[in-house]
Amino acid sequence: MSIESIFAFISIVFVITIVPGPNTLLILHTSLSARKLNAFFNIIGISLGFIIYAMVSALGLSLLLAQSASAFALLKWLGVGYLLWLGYSHIRDSVKVDRANEISELKVETLRQSFIRGLFTNLLNPKIVMFYLSIFPQFISKNSVITDSLILGIVQALIVSAWFSLVILLASRLAGWLSTSMNKARLNKLSGVVYILFSAKLAMLKL
Repeated sequence: MSIESIFAFISIVFVITIVPGPNTLLILHTSLSARKLNAFFNIIGISLGFIIYAMVSALGLSLLLAQSASAFALLKWLGVGYLLWLGYSHIRDSVKVDRANEISELKVETLRQSFIRGLFTNLLNPKIVMFYLSIFPQFISKNSVITDSLILGIVQALIVSAWFSLVILLASRLAGWLSTSMNKARLNKLSGVVYILFSAKLAMLKL
């Protein structure tokens, strides 16, 4: 794998990363509604998901998913279900905020829960599978599949981590807007609706 290939991969990954999706929404919502540390644990989970997919791709399981319509369909509907659950949970939390006198009365998500949420938001996204099926293999040398896959997986994880860290820092400027429970509820409702829209879009995804 040449240096030119790595820079080309970095360019593609950066463009894909800055396009808003479920991962971006998760980071933005967590950084605005919870502690910054929780959002960083979202990032750790998301980054680990990319490394896992890189190794899965290297082992040929992504190709299996591409050839098996039932396997891809299963992953797709798991992703749809998870996004629907995220949408429901955010709308449910908005009701809790409406009923609370203070934002602090809401149950705070643990760092472990934030990590798991980030991991599964990334893993249960068939679009990530599509990336590792169509784009990722083009940068892998046949003579060093495992090594190249691990290197590129780590590179992608670092790019995503850097971008989302910037998102967290920029989002903190809006923290004052959440000083009222009304705005907190609005954010939860908006996030819930967007997650549900993402799930509908994912449901229409075809291989």
